[in-house]
Amino acid sequence: MRTIILSAITLLLFSCGSNSNNNTASDTAVNDSVAVKMTTWRELTESWNASLNLRNAPIMKSFYADSVLYYGDHLASDDVVNRQKGYFSSNKDYSQTIEEYIDEVQQPDGSWLIRIMKQVKVNGKIANYPASLVFAQKEGVWKIVAESDDITDLTKAQTQKAGYAPEKVSIEGLIEMNSTYAAANGGDPKSNGTVKYYALWCKHPLEITATQEQEKQGLKSMNNLERVEVIGDVATIEKMLNKKVRVTGVLEYNLKGDFNTPVIVRAELIEEVL
Repeated sequence: MRTIILSAITLLLFSCGSNSNNNTASDTAVNDSVAVKMTTWRELTESWNASLNLRNAPIMKSFYADSVLYYGDHLASDDVVNRQKGYFSSNKDYSQTIEEYIDEVQQPDGSWLIRIMKQVKVNGKIANYPASLVFAQKEGVWKIVAESDDITDLTKAQTQKAGYAPEKVSIEGLIEMNSTYAAANGGDPKSNGTVKYYALWCKHPLEITATQEQEKQGLKSMNNLERVEVIGDVATIEKMLNKKVRVTGVLEYNLKGDFNTPVIVRAELIEEVL
């Protein structure tokens, strides 16, 4: 039975990845996305749930993107699985079922927010928790980029207050590499002129206040900013990809639109946080 379940999960992952590639190449991607909503999300979510109950680390990891907003923390997929394994080790009788699918909502960036009611058994006790998953396409395959529950969202909603340069800031988070289309190619999605950039997912959302003088210059105050582009020594940045880090430097508003996020951090020091 265990072999059959694992085979079914593997087949589902393969079929979803194939469908996603076809959808990307198709001129009817919008219509396809509606079909995906109706069929794939529950299958993906049920398979993810089955992988947790099987406690199979490689299959668990296959559901997650390289970096994940996991219960309020930005983690690499390996760290997500390690945290899950640690939880299983401490709770031998852990099991989880999905009691209800509450909502399925497509986000402005094309990702899908899936809200569920999960029932968790731990230490002989059973409790229901409202929870959520966010699926986004990564290289043509739907991956989980965020996972949380309502309780965690409330308790970890604290923000970090900051100001623009010359004020110094130290921000903890996870650095990831992204790509975009080079301006020289007019931003044409069909071109191969992609360029890479580096982004910091902040451990705590930033609340940035512009002074009156800065506002006159066009800088804007920002609330709940979770992601900023990192500018600095590329070799140092790439050594820290998908790791927990502390970036010290100054924040600058993307006034001319030369960067890929509304605010950038010009890094003077990047340290790994253990």
